Amino acid sequence: MKALITLAALSLILVGCQTRPTATDTFTHPSQIERWQMDGKLGYRTENDGGSATFEWRQQPTRGDIRFSGPLGFGSAELRWDPGRAELITAKEQYQARSPGELAWHLTGFWMPISALQYWARGLPWPGAPGEARYDENEQLIQLEQLGWQLEFDRYQPVAGVSLPHRVKAQQDGNRFTLLIKQWAPGKP
Repeated sequence: MKALITLAALSLILVGCQTRPTATDTFTHPSQIERWQMDGKLGYRTENDGGSATFEWRQQPTRGDIRFSGPLGFGSAELRWDPGRAELITAKEQYQARSPGELAWHLTGFWMPISALQYWARGLPWPGAPGEARYDENEQLIQLEQLGWQLEFDRYQPVAGVSLPHRVKAQQDGNRFTLLIKQWAPGKP
């Protein structure tokens, strides 16, 4: 009987060793999301131009990739970046710069702070610059002034245990853009 109990205990231990822990993609705060895939639409307007495109954004902690398709004047474009290096590829040309914000100018005609947008898209102020933030009773960011941009976060959606923006509207001088996020797929690092 003792041998049978020992054998059963040993079997449970071995089965426990073979079971892989399951990764949960739930978060308690948007700042924990460092990797994601997001799909949506970007619309922009300047004093002289405007346009829109659908996008697919893949983000990792230090690198990102946004694929645009639609009438931005290019048909389709891909913006990729790593620390200190960025590249924009269109059907007609390739551009390189030190930051993705510099290259976003080729798409929209104005400087779009992609580094800050990585935070704004999650409903967070960018830690790289001072800003004035206003939150609602659920501690969701509803207004932000940062880098000369006035942003409104007027819709949130539940994703992976947290609320993330569905729509972000921004304006600076005569330039405006709206980020409409249709689908979030966050992942843990």
